[in-house]
Amino acid sequence: MSLPFNLQKLPPEALDVLRYLGQHSSASVDELQQGTGIAARSIGKAIRRLVNYDYILLAGDGTYQLTTDGTMAVQQIAAADAAAPDTAAGPPRQDTPPVERHLTVVTPRSLVAGRPSDLYIGVNPPTGEERLPGTARLELKVSAVGGALSASNLSLDVPPDSAAKPGRLRLTPDGAQAGRIVRVRVDAFQAFEFDNLEALGGMYFDVPVVKDAAAKDTSTRAVGMDVRLKPPR
Repeated sequence: MSLPFNLQKLPPEALDVLRYLGQHSSASVDELQQGTGIAARSIGKAIRRLVNYDYILLAGDGTYQLTTDGTMAVQQIAAADAAAPDTAAGPPRQDTPPVERHLTVVTPRSLVAGRPSDLYIGVNPPTGEERLPGTARLELKVSAVGGALSASNLSLDVPPDSAAKPGRLRLTPDGAQAGRIVRVRVDAFQAFEFDNLEALGGMYFDVPVVKDAAAKDTSTRAVGMDVRLKPPR
């Protein structure tokens, strides 16, 4: 039995927090960090993700507790854990842990109604000492509300030691969007063999649309999100 798709999108640290809270009625940040063994920076990210997804909430006494959805998620995680093959008697695993990289979209600060503009999407070089043993493949699904994209999918190869070569999409706002915004959404997946995709999360951002080129802000801005890449297999 595998995890439901909504739980597969969570990082491993968030799942560990849910497991811990499934065994305790509530816990402070320090208790969660000590009980799960997760580093302080990562525990904060895991907590924020779980709060945003309404799996946990901050109680009045400063501790975190499971919501109704969180309680259901704990049950689903327990069922998936119980169904996993028992490898206790086998050799210890030597898996490389996931490595955090940053996905970045460079976009104009404004768009002109009815005219195409370029969006560049890439992955920054690693900032820490951790490295993947090989190149990871990302598959991006991109959509826009209030505009049309040149493609809805984009593939990126992420080298272990350097930035990924950026991909380019063209975004054309609808003519009726002048004075409004175009909302762009990017969902990231890591691709493995046999067309197996693992969800890494998603983000969206808004770009204002102006009537003509004279009113366009020609500067750019970068928006992004962290993605946790696993070793290629």
